[in-house]
Amino acid sequence: GQDFALWLDGLATEPLPGGVAAAAVAAAMGAALCAKAARITLERQTLTDIVQAKLEDAYEQARVQQAALLRLAGADEAAYRALMDVQALATQQPERNQAWQAATEVPIRIAEACRSLLDEVSALESACRPGVRVDYEIGVWLLEIGLRAGQRAAQANLRSWGDAPEAWLLRLRLDALQEG
Repeated sequence: GQDFALWLDGLATEPLPGGVAAAAVAAAMGAALCAKAARITLERQTLTDIVQAKLEDAYEQARVQQAALLRLAGADEAAYRALMDVQALATQQPERNQAWQAATEVPIRIAEACRSLLDEVSALESACRPGVRVDYEIGVWLLEIGLRAGQRAAQANLRSWGDAPEAWLLRLRLDALQEG
């Protein structure tokens, strides 16, 4: 309640947290909504063994990713704060490259978590109990926001970072996300 209100106030009035952290929190809410839809469907609907197993997996993964995405929201804030602290350093300073790497890694991890969970919860598409279908759909939309925001932030960070050799693996991961 009050902690979230303070966080939102900081989002509106301070440099950090920023958009990526906000998207990670939104995606965590999406994961929670998908977990709710899976749980209620499992509790109140007759399912085949195969569908039940898929929904149980979807529920577990949604809960895991919900917690991970909240941690990543904090990690994004810390990574970007570190980047702001080293911005004045020369382009090829190791500390600056490390800060850019962390500030790019976190949005990619957010996008990867969202992509993975979107794949996992797709089993709910056809099996979801009607009373929680809207929760499921909103959850998917919020996960899609996390995916798109992570991709967009990583793209922007990679452009700003330049051609540092440390960036090639991150570029490959981002390319894989865009192809998926």
